[in-house]
Amino acid sequence: MRSKQVSIIISVAAILIIAFALVSGTQFIDRMSKKNLSGKNISKFIKPELPDFAYKTVRVEDAYTFAVNNQDQVMYISCYCGCAGMQHTDSLIQHRSLKDCYLKPDGSYEPHASNCRLCNDITLEAKDLLMKGISLKEVRKIIDDKYSGRGVGTNTSLPS
Repeated sequence: MRSKQVSIIISVAAILIIAFALVSGTQFIDRMSKKNLSGKNISKFIKPELPDFAYKTVRVEDAYTFAVNNQDQVMYISCYCGCAGMQHTDSLIQHRSLKDCYLKPDGSYEPHASNCRLCNDITLEAKDLLMKGISLKEVRKIIDDKYSGRGVGTNTSLPS
């Protein structure tokens, strides 16, 4: 009888310990999603709801996720795919920054980047650089230096 009570107490204690560990782990991940280890505000764990076209490949999904979660940074990165004045299906798109490749001015999703490898290349490179703790100004310079010869760039304001 006594050994049965001990077994029940141990089982309850184990369940409580596991529950506590799961809750603590979730809170830790939530805190980490707000900033990376270098202290920069880079959201890398938050998965927004994306439209179907953003799931074309894992790479496209990663670029959309980063752009959506870090709009305040990608708005200062130029795009060099020609989207600053590109005929896209039946309309002319006039993007002002890399942000516009992913999001329309009204906040809805822009499908352009789901079919543009260069938009994704620039976005994911900017993500990697920012995750390393490189300043937004320096990231902008690196992107401009590397991609400016690829095509007409967007008229993007410089970060302060």
